[in-house]
Amino acid sequence: MRQRVTHLCLAISVTLLLGACQTTGTSGESGSAASNAASNNAPAKSVGKTDQKAVVDEIKEVLAQHDKALSEKNLDSLMQTFSSDPNTVVLGTGPEEKWVGQQEIRAAYTEIFKDYDPNTLQSTCDWKTGGSDDDGMMAWLAAICSSKDSMQGKTREYKLNVSADLKKQDGKWRFAMLHMSNAFQPPVTK
Repeated sequence: MRQRVTHLCLAISVTLLLGACQTTGTSGESGSAASNAASNNAPAKSVGKTDQKAVVDEIKEVLAQHDKALSEKNLDSLMQTFSSDPNTVVLGTGPEEKWVGQQEIRAAYTEIFKDYDPNTLQSTCDWKTGGSDDDGMMAWLAAICSSKDSMQGKTREYKLNVSADLKKQDGKWRFAMLHMSNAFQPPVTK
């Protein structure tokens, strides 16, 4: 379990995902990923459909909360970004790397927090995209990122693929699924 959670830690630097929705759209275009995907793929807005800009702004808030909590190792704040649905899942790279429900996700992050110093997570996403449904109840994000963190002065660098599915719960966006993988290149420790 420790090795799997450590591997997930390499992939968990969602700071990269957080930027995915905030600064670049599909195929590296400027603007918000969710709004770009929505404006490029959705028909013209009609009466009764959700304001996509508002959806993007709300998703940015939950991503910023997750990013800040992950960086600061604030487990309670981080867990507020996940749905309370018992099927909420975090996936890593390997077949055994799955954590389902609040209790397992909390336990995984507790272990992840042991593998880096607070406020050392940094990332750059070279590609990102996303979108949401017309009703503003479901959204998705994807990114390919370079990331680094450190532990006691030893810096780790790694590349990640990140995808997420969010849903509205009690009027707020929450992760229903978060998947991070780095199968192609192990982290480099300096």
